[in-house]
Amino acid sequence: MRRTSKNRINLNRLKTGCSPCMSEAKKMERKISNRKISEIKIEEVKMIVSSIFKKN
Repeated sequence: MRRTSKNRINLNRLKTGCSPCMSEAKKMERKISNRKISEIKIEEVKMIVSSIFKKN
């Protein structure tokens, strides 16, 4: 009987993330639109973060 071993991938060491994470990061970048963090209001940050956890 032959067994194949599954490769374990350490996600913390990847240079690129998984596709769901990358798509969420791109959505956040669009919402921030190249502004400095200090220019973003607290309410807007709350809205962006809460949108990550909403189901489509």
